[in-house]
Amino acid sequence: MLPFARRYWGRIVLSLVLVIVANLVQLTLPLAIRQLLDKMTKQQDPSGLHIVAAAMIAIFIVRSIINFVGQYNLQITGDRITNELRVKLLSHYQDLPLSYHYNHRIGDFISRMYSGAPEVRNVVTNLAVSGTANIVQLVGASLVMIYINLKLALVVLCLCPLTSIVARLFGPVFRKVSADIKDALASAMAFAQESLAGTYVVKIFAADRSQIRRFEKMMHEYLEKAAAGRRADAAYGAIITLLTVISTIVLFWFGGLQILSGAMTVGSLIAFFLYSQNVNQNINSLAQLYSSASQSIGASEKIFEILRESVEESDQSGKKIFDAPRATIEFKNVEFRYHESIPVLDDISFIAAPGETVAILGRSGIGKSSLLGLIPRFYSPMAGQILINGVDIQDYSLTSLRHGISVVSQDIFLFSATVLENIRFGRHDATDAEIEGAAKSANAHDFIIALKDSYQTQVGERGVQLSGGQRQRIAIARAILRNSPILLLDEATSAVDDKTDLLIHEALARLTHDRTTLVVAHRSATIASADQVIDLAKSENAIRINKVTAA
Repeated sequence: MLPFARRYWGRIVLSLVLVIVANLVQLTLPLAIRQLLDKMTKQQDPSGLHIVAAAMIAIFIVRSIINFVGQYNLQITGDRITNELRVKLLSHYQDLPLSYHYNHRIGDFISRMYSGAPEVRNVVTNLAVSGTANIVQLVGASLVMIYINLKLALVVLCLCPLTSIVARLFGPVFRKVSADIKDALASAMAFAQESLAGTYVVKIFAADRSQIRRFEKMMHEYLEKAAAGRRADAAYGAIITLLTVISTIVLFWFGGLQILSGAMTVGSLIAFFLYSQNVNQNINSLAQLYSSASQSIGASEKIFEILRESVEESDQSGKKIFDAPRATIEFKNVEFRYHESIPVLDDISFIAAPGETVAILGRSGIGKSSLLGLIPRFYSPMAGQILINGVDIQDYSLTSLRHGISVVSQDIFLFSATVLENIRFGRHDATDAEIEGAAKSANAHDFIIALKDSYQTQVGERGVQLSGGQRQRIAIARAILRNSPILLLDEATSAVDDKTDLLIHEALARLTHDRTTLVVAHRSATIASADQVIDLAKSENAIRINKVTAA
């Protein structure tokens, strides 16, 4: 957690100093009360009372201002650490390889990012500063108690270790329970997110009630975990309160004996009692902070599990930049598998020349999309090479390689933004005129201007406001705007009517012109327009090229 605090070390130290000063000033209050009580019982002149009271009011006004500045600065620093951690989490999550995303639910990550980041902030700001301030007050109050009456101080302070022992015993319990609670809640939130994302499927299969029942069951499991946490909290609080009460009773019993023997004044006993309350409060606060820290650490462990995941390799210096206007793609004896025991592609070799369209055939699930995914390095081959313009794609910087590739797939993803913004995603510096030109080339301009707000129309989540054919043409416009030399089409013309299919094929003809294109397709029209056809077939538990045919 410390790296997230380093940038704000100065602010945290300033807050710590201010809070400590405010707490040290707080320690003068019982001594002032002792003065007031002793003057009241020994003197008839009230002028001394007026002076002491006025001085204490002035001191505590200053103390309140100092405490305000310290606490405000601390909370603002905590907010900045939380924001920085969330940005770091999202950045790291997006840098993780696709294999990680396929194996983990997005809802779980969102829950971690939302609820886990404040736990880190809690440890590095609130707990660190508050804990240090509590220790300073505890030590200061203990020293003053020893100064007032050594015997009474030893009696009271002997009870303090009991609280520390209880806190130590409960710490591991809090850590485990908190982690269990966060896991249960994250699972429930991930399920809710998936249900909402799949609303259409839920409704078409009339599964509304069954989904709600599953969610209720998950929330019930969360409540059971939370109840365990509440029981631990309640038991811990009850034990600490009992120890505090016992300490107070012992204090007045022994202090009363000291007054009867003439060893203490009433003012000194009241001041001592206030200091003992200060000691007890700070011990309780430290115990609660220990509990809170244990829970925060347990809850934040999942965040650091994500941050420890290996990301895709960064664009290291010395890597070649792929910026050629045309591309030759060559597969040389490529082998790929998702897991060591599950072969996917084996001994794949072919060449796609600049401007050629290569159609990839094969039954569903045979590895056609996996083959396309190797080119932008979503996955890495186990053996063999993939060359672009004679250079191994591993030697290109990842960013420049992907800048040179456009993708249009069957499962079109549009952001919940305007039509204009979705097309501009292909090239963020594109002008409105360039976007409109790309839309015209994609046969999308006519339906776009017929929308309520034309190019400023909000498409809804995942483009739900548009039809399937409209979403595909938006994706084609996005790819045209990108103007990359390599184009990957993954069943981009499926599930549309004949008229829309014609419009999409016209747009794809413009898009594939003079680009090296690899297309996964089942339709005869797509295959007929290809320069080369690769038929994948299963052989001895691996996928090999059955034949390569010139169209």
